[in-house]
Amino acid sequence: MAAGGFCWVVKFVVIAATDGAVSGMPDTAASVLWITAVILMAMGVSGLFVALLVGRHVLLRVLGAIGGLVAWVLSYVVIEGFTQALVGDTDPAWLGDEIGIVSTGAVLMTVGLLIARPRSARNEVPQAGVANRT
Repeated sequence: MAAGGFCWVVKFVVIAATDGAVSGMPDTAASVLWITAVILMAMGVSGLFVALLVGRHVLLRVLGAIGGLVAWVLSYVVIEGFTQALVGDTDPAWLGDEIGIVSTGAVLMTVGLLIARPRSARNEVPQAGVANRT
């Protein structure tokens, strides 16, 4: 999931660096990054749902994988819709098309990285005003 989000962020950088070029190598690179991101994010969210159902019946895990795909699509629709409504009409024109994609990529990359942290790092909650004494 994090790698797919990263691919969408890099795709945005490629498009921004070429000012929205729609032909040649930049367009090919953006297309490869887009399909790679879609595959990695869909697999990542589905894998997360399957991992949450470890030890359950196989049919339930298959349904979890399908639910993960649905969750990925819904997250894209919600995040993209929110960011496009927030940004509105933009100049250059390609930015309005890409702002939802880069936002979704950034959110899913962040969530994926937070989930991938070691369990010990997730369980540590720093307390305000208390020095860490070891």
